[in-house]
Amino acid sequence: AAAGGVSASVGLDSRTVELLEATGCVVLLVGLDWTVEAAITAEPFGYSRQQLVGGSLLRLMHPEEHLALVQTTQALVAAAAGAESPRSSLRATHRVLLHENGAARAAVADSTISIIRGTPARLLVSSRYAVPVETNGGPVFRVYPARQASVYSSV
Repeated sequence: AAAGGVSASVGLDSRTVELLEATGCVVLLVGLDWTVEAAITAEPFGYSRQQLVGGSLLRLMHPEEHLALVQTTQALVAAAAGAESPRSSLRATHRVLLHENGAARAAVADSTISIIRGTPARLLVSSRYAVPVETNGGPVFRVYPARQASVYSSV
């Protein structure tokens, strides 16, 4: 799908999509069941929009972190249901499977997951990813307040 078709399907003008793409972020509209409803930016994690829309976003996430992502999102949705704030979001670092030359390669992503209220409610997932890192075989999943800068340490 062309960016114009995507922007129309989610109520964004083509200039807004162009600005989002300029950030270098992956921006996806996802159902509460993790089904990708729209890939707002082109080539998210190296996949075409057609490869993602209608499928589960979890298939792009490292399997060892599925449970943590699902549970964290469920907690966000539950907290948002009782909150008066119009926006509820969190930041998480996690592993993604980048699509490169027909093969998957693990990399670490820093994602903001936000509740988009409405009927139905949805998730807006905005991610930036880094080069693959050594995790010494362990998960990298972490959760941070959405509007607070993270402090990274090499220690």
